[in-house]
Amino acid sequence: MRNSERICILVVSIMALFMPSVISAQAEPVHRPVSVSFVPGFGSNGPPYTHVTSNFSLNIIGGLIGNIEGCEIGSVLNIDKGHVTGFQAAGVGNFAGGDVAGLQIAGLIDVVGGEFSVAQIAGVTNVVRGDFEGAQLAGVANITLTHVTGLQLAGVMNFALGDVTGVQIAGAGNMVGRNSTVQIGVVNIALGETYTQAGVVNIAGHARGLQLGVVNVATDHDGVPIGIVSIVKNGQFHVNAWTDESSLLNVGIKLGSKHVYNVYAVGLQPLGSPLRSRLGLGIGGHIPADPFFLDIDAVGYNVSEGLIFWSQEGLNMLNKLRITAGWQISPKLAVTAGPTINVWVSTEEDGSDIPIFDLALYEGRSGNTWTRIWAGFSAGVQLF
Repeated sequence: MRNSERICILVVSIMALFMPSVISAQAEPVHRPVSVSFVPGFGSNGPPYTHVTSNFSLNIIGGLIGNIEGCEIGSVLNIDKGHVTGFQAAGVGNFAGGDVAGLQIAGLIDVVGGEFSVAQIAGVTNVVRGDFEGAQLAGVANITLTHVTGLQLAGVMNFALGDVTGVQIAGAGNMVGRNSTVQIGVVNIALGETYTQAGVVNIAGHARGLQLGVVNVATDHDGVPIGIVSIVKNGQFHVNAWTDESSLLNVGIKLGSKHVYNVYAVGLQPLGSPLRSRLGLGIGGHIPADPFFLDIDAVGYNVSEGLIFWSQEGLNMLNKLRITAGWQISPKLAVTAGPTINVWVSTEEDGSDIPIFDLALYEGRSGNTWTRIWAGFSAGVQLF
């Protein structure tokens, strides 16, 4: 048996012997400037131990006391029935039943039954039952069962059941039961309102600011979702069909918030030889002016010969800036048209035969890369 295991067994055994008397005994509150304990329930303060308030408490292994107004240090653990004001440090854990104002540092865990202000630092987990104001730093997780004002920084996860007014940063995920200001992590979830989320997956009830990620999800969105997929329940979903100067047949989907959307598009040019196909992804902005609207977006296409839609050889990129005006004829139907600026970049061909007709603005070659810029147009319909 290792020495650490023997110590843990000793601590638990001594606590089991002394805790019944601690719980049952009653005493008047007492102030003692200095307290010393060997294990919880065995030290310079008599039973029930929780009646004592100290300015300095030294716990050889662990200690049990009422309140700390100053400093408490324990090699293993500190247990305080009431409040702590000042500094608490333990090799394993700090446990306070009341409010804490100050600095808590623990090798493993900090637990507070009341409210907390200033800073908590733990090797594994910080837990606060009441409101938290300040900074929580944990190797694994920070958990606050009500509101957070300040910073939560964790290696794995931050959790707050109430509002977070401040910043959450986690290696894996952040979870807020109500409203959030800033969340940065792999997965960010705010069930209420949020102003900034940055991660791989962002989920919000009502996003009012920036969502930056691969996948963004929200019930309502008044801000800017930037990602590969942005899904907003009360946002935009449109199916578009159009023609332009470089592809006769095009179908696409616009998906996003009321003002910012993603474009997913496929195109086919059956005219000319060879037949060409293209696959595109873009982002744009929507300006409503009922019954009219204006969409401005940038779409990047990979252009291929045949019907494979994705080139397996060199670079063949067609980049489009589209300025499209629309007229909403009915709630489910609109007609669209507008100019485009096109930039062809390729290591395989000069692009002169990509558009059916165009207004060439620039042609050039640098090394093995051709660049061609022209003005064009698009016209089509929008459904839903």
